[in-house]
Amino acid sequence: MLLSIKHQTELNYSDYIKESVIELRMAPRQETLQHRLSFELGIGPASKVRSYFDWLGNSVHVFSINAMHKQIQIISTSIVETSSQTLNLDAMPDLWHKDAEHDWAHYDFLQFGGPVVDTTILRELAGSILRSVASKGPNIRIGELAKVMLAKISEFFVYEQGITTSASPITEILAHRRGVCQDFAHLMLGLSRVFNIPARYVSGYIHSDTPELRGSAQTHAWVEIWVPSAGWVALDPTNNCIAGENFVKVAVGRNFTDVPPNKGVYKGMGAEKIEVSVKSERLQHVPAELAAEKTVVLNCMPVFGGNIEDQIQLIRQQQEQQQQ
Repeated sequence: MLLSIKHQTELNYSDYIKESVIELRMAPRQETLQHRLSFELGIGPASKVRSYFDWLGNSVHVFSINAMHKQIQIISTSIVETSSQTLNLDAMPDLWHKDAEHDWAHYDFLQFGGPVVDTTILRELAGSILRSVASKGPNIRIGELAKVMLAKISEFFVYEQGITTSASPITEILAHRRGVCQDFAHLMLGLSRVFNIPARYVSGYIHSDTPELRGSAQTHAWVEIWVPSAGWVALDPTNNCIAGENFVKVAVGRNFTDVPPNKGVYKGMGAEKIEVSVKSERLQHVPAELAAEKTVVLNCMPVFGGNIEDQIQLIRQQQEQQQQ
């Protein structure tokens, strides 16, 4: 599937701020089933952008704005070609063992931490899942256990916005039985931790031509579990499905705190308000003259240069003119 993804972020402040430093994870990963053909990053006010790979191979872009400003705009545009996983959870031969030993490379994806906390309610949910496959005796397969995890999450939890925040631990979705894709992903990570199955958080996008899939037209989150015979298997607990070719992977981590699309700090007393929109489109052919990666300046964002005293004086004059 050939997809175009446009991710737009606007940061608005109630008062002038300075020295904003922002880190972005918006560039889709290069992987076997996903090829990033083009990535363009627009930043306003003008800023020099540098990039690097983090410890998990995610592309990170960083920039700073030192002049005083009240607004920042970020627009990333990606062209990605994807393929689907040819998987059948029921047919996977790998047996599950609670006390199985894992490679050291999976250590971080077996540990509780951040929003993925260990609780009694989580353990009770894991117990009910295990009872559902108990008839298999010692021959429970990882794929079968994962399929039941997806089904139980879909059965007991409702997708609803406004109940949790980006900082919410899984205790909140367990208490309210409501949340968004981030909460569903964290919940499945928690269950995987209980079952001693390596699992990692995935951030990205999901394209849908219909409103049936939750999480389309916005950033999305799902989970990858480690199955020895297949490698990392992508599962979407929000939609109770295997992630297909309409999923675009941007970053992987232990949980959301490793891979937010944007995070940063700034100096100033102004309160921050963020607005995000995502638009995906299926393409019939590769657009001409694609650049593998480039950055552009969005000139519509004003800044105030000069020394701090001059900036403050100019702002005061503008405020006085507005009050007249």
